[in-house]
Amino acid sequence: MNRTNISMTWLATLNFSKGVPYVIVMVISLLMLRQMGLRPAVITLLVGLCYLPWVLKVWWKPFVERLLRGSLWVLITQMLLSVSFAAMAFAFPSEGLVVGLLMLIAWLTAIHNVAVDRLSAKAEETAPHRMTRELSRKFAMVIGQGVLVMLAGNLQVFYRHDMLYAWRLMFYLVSGLFLLLFFWHTLTLFRVSDARERPAWYVPSVSRPLVLVALFLFPLAQAMIIKVSILFLTDTKSNGGLGLSPQEFGLVMGTVGIIALTVGGLMGKKVIQYFGFMSCLWPMTLLMLAPSVIYVGLSYWQPDSLVVVSICVLLEQMAYGVGFALYLWLLQQIAWREQGKSLMALSLMTGCIVSGFIQEALGYNGFFIASLVISGLMVVSASWLRKIPINK
Repeated sequence: MNRTNISMTWLATLNFSKGVPYVIVMVISLLMLRQMGLRPAVITLLVGLCYLPWVLKVWWKPFVERLLRGSLWVLITQMLLSVSFAAMAFAFPSEGLVVGLLMLIAWLTAIHNVAVDRLSAKAEETAPHRMTRELSRKFAMVIGQGVLVMLAGNLQVFYRHDMLYAWRLMFYLVSGLFLLLFFWHTLTLFRVSDARERPAWYVPSVSRPLVLVALFLFPLAQAMIIKVSILFLTDTKSNGGLGLSPQEFGLVMGTVGIIALTVGGLMGKKVIQYFGFMSCLWPMTLLMLAPSVIYVGLSYWQPDSLVVVSICVLLEQMAYGVGFALYLWLLQQIAWREQGKSLMALSLMTGCIVSGFIQEALGYNGFFIASLVISGLMVVSASWLRKIPINK
């Protein structure tokens, strides 16, 4: 195997290992906690607190990078993640232990992601390497919120709807997966040194506070929709949801949705590269309103057809992928990207925490209407960015 193939192989497995625990904490936990009987407001509060490591990353990341090499952090966190997932299987049905382990897994995932990003940046900046990183992360999402959720659903049927036993078996499987990844990366990573930061855009310092506020406001409404839409798709018709089974959710959101999100993200990047950031600002911002509009329609209609639901999810995920590419493009180019990433995490955490309380107060239909109104903040932040001279 030549050097390029080795690089592509560890690049793929690294980014795959980066995506799986994140999906478990931020997506699968919503379904799991709901089946444990927790209220939506409590669920979104607990999952929202799992964003805290990413909110605080701007402070702890330098310490982590100075303490050990990225390859050592990858191996340490992968072993600890394997142990934590196995412990999660033993924790059921204790709500306190499950929540505590979720918080621990969130911190381990954040540290692991920092180490993976640093090592991934060492790979050549060629189109195949960039594609490998992107597709590996999306494949992890397909496995996480698609295959694993469908597996848990099938196990619940096989074990006569013993939901907690099904989740227990799923976590054993994930624990074994990370043990295998640990052994694989033990053999491949020590030849890789850490990478340097990439050059960034220049944003005038007088505009920096405005950009930071815009980075917080832009994804706020979408942060609310992301979590509640998962509960909406799987909640019963009598509660205002669509009543999808775990298998149906895994197919719709974990397969159709992820493919649409991936295609939308790639399309968004290509469009920005061709037309430029400022030319794409308004069209892509307005496209980000599509998920709210689609979920308002779904909450009124509550269709029984899985095909109709799949088409709606496909459209909203593709629109979200194209629109959010604009936000990620800006975030990756600014010189103070770490502060920007922490603000994005703060926005996601805030939206997640408040979303459950708003949903309980207004119902699903009222919630999605409210999210559409709150999306006005995204339009305001885009108008601010439009006035800022950003030079490369």
